[in-house]
Amino acid sequence: MTITPARILAWAALSFGLFVGALFAVLPAIAFVSAVVGMPHPGAWSLGWGALSLLGVLVAARLVFGAWLRPHPVGIVLAATGISLAAALSVGLQEWEIARFGYPDPEYVGLTAGLFAVLIGLAVAAFAAFLVPPRLIGWPLAAAAIGALGTGVIFATNLPGLADGIAPESWPLAVCMGLSGVYALIATGLVVHRALDRTNERAT
Repeated sequence: MTITPARILAWAALSFGLFVGALFAVLPAIAFVSAVVGMPHPGAWSLGWGALSLLGVLVAARLVFGAWLRPHPVGIVLAATGISLAAALSVGLQEWEIARFGYPDPEYVGLTAGLFAVLIGLAVAAFAAFLVPPRLIGWPLAAAAIGALGTGVIFATNLPGLADGIAPESWPLAVCMGLSGVYALIATGLVVHRALDRTNERAT
């Protein structure tokens, strides 16, 4: 199949649509599982959303390109790491809110409440970037850059609080956030390197 800019755009648009759809599709299943076995809702939500989104990228590629593409090992590792960090961050943030305020409320943490979603988006973008040849990863590269920027903005909003130091009960959350920042830098760097690499082009 001839790869055209229109097909690349269609793949990116369909992948994004399935990414958003996965967010809502996972809610009923997570609610049921949480009620039955008591799994931590935020972490389970992150894992389910991330897994369905990765599947969505593969399905979108199959529909647009006419073939199942084989995931790259680096893409798999980046996706698994990012989604796992998002799940850990979700649970850590909820526990910190409950310990600090008595119950979780996004108004207490501001933009930090959305960091898990940014990490999942970045993980899915990195997975997509390593799914296709470097010449085709313009849209995943752009999504990864947006994810890295979003992570940076969220980190910037938390910097003023560091002036008072980190309380003992805040260290688990602080470690999760620190690891998330390192992950964002590494994942985006690897995607950029992939975009610049023309030595190992794979046919689609």
